[in-house]
Amino acid sequence: MKESDRKFEKLLKEAVCSYHKEEMDALPSEEELQDIQLSDDFYRKMDGLVKKQKRRWQYRFVRYGAVAASFLLFTFGTVGAAAYALMGAENFKAFFKKHAKEYHVADSAVMDLEQLTDMAVTTAGTVYEDDNIRLDLKGLIKSGNRFSMIVEGTLKQQDQIVTAGGPQEEHAYSFLNTDVNAEQDLMASGTYYYQEDDKSLASNQFVYVTNYSAEAGFDSDQYEFTFEDFGYYQEDGIEDEAESTDDEVSAYSASEDSGILENPISICSGTWKFTVDMDQAKDISYKKVCDQTVSDGEDDVKINRIVLSPMGCSIYMTLPQSQKDSGKYFDNVHIRLKNGSLLSEEYYEMGIADCELSGDDEAADAVKVSRELDFDFRVPIDISQVKAIEIFGESIEVETCK
Repeated sequence: MKESDRKFEKLLKEAVCSYHKEEMDALPSEEELQDIQLSDDFYRKMDGLVKKQKRRWQYRFVRYGAVAASFLLFTFGTVGAAAYALMGAENFKAFFKKHAKEYHVADSAVMDLEQLTDMAVTTAGTVYEDDNIRLDLKGLIKSGNRFSMIVEGTLKQQDQIVTAGGPQEEHAYSFLNTDVNAEQDLMASGTYYYQEDDKSLASNQFVYVTNYSAEAGFDSDQYEFTFEDFGYYQEDGIEDEAESTDDEVSAYSASEDSGILENPISICSGTWKFTVDMDQAKDISYKKVCDQTVSDGEDDVKINRIVLSPMGCSIYMTLPQSQKDSGKYFDNVHIRLKNGSLLSEEYYEMGIADCELSGDDEAADAVKVSRELDFDFRVPIDISQVKAIEIFGESIEVETCK
């Protein structure tokens, strides 16, 4: 390095350090920061950002709500119920085979696709169709306290999903609201697939794969699924440059929840429903009422119940209301296999949600909260290979959970 270059580098470093010091000196002191009171508007906006991210992740905690009026529903009558169940199972097998390749677990001995035939219900083949949309229930599988559903949608009045005035990324589009008439709290997740993900889809088609879990399970003979409006979310303060149409109107008033920072914009408006018979050949799951207390290092956590199925694992627990650090659970809860290894992270996604106490429970236990920790398996696993659930070093055996 030349002498002139060294001098220039030295001067540059001194200038950067001087600028950094000036910027740091301009910041409030630690004492001043402690005296700062954040406004209600700040908390409102932060709450809106959290809700926005939950909506983008498509992982949410759902509470039962009223359902709208029924629409026309029909099923094909030329194929028997058993054939529909088989068709639904085969659709799920194809879906999970592709998923397994994406997550590099296709050759795993833990994955078991054949059990899907016993888990499938017979309502596959149900279709909702009107002038604007066609929704085709491609498959539904159920086990333990959860079920998964594949719905293929076609926007009949459009050539493609992306609109001129909306986002130019397909994955920005989705149903603006979904619901199921289960009178209990639900944990839900969903994923959308478009032509860029699956070349067999037309440019105006999408596939929606949704997963639900509930502590009490799904024991009713029938459930009704509601899908409301298909569209996207627009940032507050950003006007749509496209000419407005009857369809591209806000599906819900943003004023209903001042914390939401995005306005829902519908490109296909309506309320569409499926009624599903929850029949199946076999319930493949392990269930255990634990009533066991473990320590997370700071507080005692009561493990109330564990439900393990090929589709996932739910751990229901009670912990102090004051405990806000959920991150520690993601690093300290594992599934131990009988071969001695842990189920690797390629096989699952994890979520956690507070289950709200109400009524007498809330009055009797105002300082604690019921929480669900959820493993959502990316492919169905053979649960006979699971030895235990490990929580903060404590092992809860599952061999006898039947």
